[in-house]
Amino acid sequence: MSNDNGLVDEFEKLYNLKKELEIKEEELKRKIIKLSQEKNTSILFGNNKKCSIKEYVKVIYPEDKTIIVNLIKDKGVYDKFSSVNYLKLGPAIVKGEVDKDISELTKQEKAFRLSLRDI
Repeated sequence: MSNDNGLVDEFEKLYNLKKELEIKEEELKRKIIKLSQEKNTSILFGNNKKCSIKEYVKVIYPEDKTIIVNLIKDKGVYDKFSSVNYLKLGPAIVKGEVDKDISELTKQEKAFRLSLRDI
């Protein structure tokens, strides 16, 4: 049944390996952070590289952003914090749902996205 010269299987293998590597990377990051905290340092040294560990404050927004968006609008700072959603604009341009003056400022080219599914 295979007609892909083994390319799909190789892609699947790399795809799965990438997922495994991402999991291992997260585990290593946690261990490095823990070690830096135990040693009370923000720099750890390997044989060839040094690793800088910096703590920062991550803002976590509510899943339903309606209230925060409305508040930002009410406070008059919406234009300061809003931006174009290119993930929505792109498909609208392709479908011709956007004003011609806007779409003429863009280029369109063919691209490919690959996905894997179980048989």
